[in-house]
Amino acid sequence: MPHISLNEIKEYILENAQAIAVHVNEQTFATIESYKTQKISKKESQDSAQQLIEFVAKGLIRQESDDSAEDSFIKDMITFEEGIASRRVEYKIDLIDLIISITLVRKTLWEWLKTYLTKNETDFFEIEKKLSSIIDRFIVEVTRRYLTIRDELIKSQSDSLKKWEEVVKSTSQLDLKIPCREEFVAIARAQAEAIARRLNFCEEDVDDLVLTIGEACDNSIEHGCSEQGVDIHYSISPKQLLVEIIDYGKGFEPEGKGEEIPDLMAERGRGIYIMKTLSDSVKIQSTVGKGSKVTIKKQRVKA
Repeated sequence: MPHISLNEIKEYILENAQAIAVHVNEQTFATIESYKTQKISKKESQDSAQQLIEFVAKGLIRQESDDSAEDSFIKDMITFEEGIASRRVEYKIDLIDLIISITLVRKTLWEWLKTYLTKNETDFFEIEKKLSSIIDRFIVEVTRRYLTIRDELIKSQSDSLKKWEEVVKSTSQLDLKIPCREEFVAIARAQAEAIARRLNFCEEDVDDLVLTIGEACDNSIEHGCSEQGVDIHYSISPKQLLVEIIDYGKGFEPEGKGEEIPDLMAERGRGIYIMKTLSDSVKIQSTVGKGSKVTIKKQRVKA
């Protein structure tokens, strides 16, 4: 039986990295809940898995003396870890699900390696130990960076809420314009939460307003996308909060929309029903070719 070198193992992994990543990705999206339900693309997930596999392959032949601040491998790995952590926080992938996905890489890669290694003379235990050491380190660093980024995001959102609260104290009109990009809906939701809390709505009404305004903005961005973006106007009076969400897209026929209970298992088609259910009043005006305006009313003083 021929003896196989670490360099040959590295080359074998690199040659099969894409195929291994495809297999890992199929398992990830079939079994891990937050990957199935969140907005991360299968391509990005697969590319990440392939890049991790390639890092493992290169890491197998590195010597201890190579571990220095100037080592390009270390630098590239740190950049990769930072990117993985940042994007998984952005896509709201649960940390435990992220760790499970990484362990799937370890499991699948080792299964491929075992088949290859049985045909050659090598130390199974030593190879598995090296592989596990690299991935264990990756899990630790990604976890640390994930938690840091998540905490910074929470603090940033909290600071934003405080700023909005200060603004609401001294005004009866507030305006916000966001571009037609999904990530900016989070800003609209943060503003809605800050305003609702400053106006002393109860927790249930705060949640209802955030969800309603978020749904309206989602719909405007998805169906009313234009270079003019989406305008959000708040009018505050002692008795009510009135919110207008305006887009400048293709428009639609609103008659009858959201009147019937939608399929609760459907991924789409529930937005208008949710808005009407959670608000005191929802009015939709739309002109084909010119855009739409959704007017939401929430009473501050209950009758």
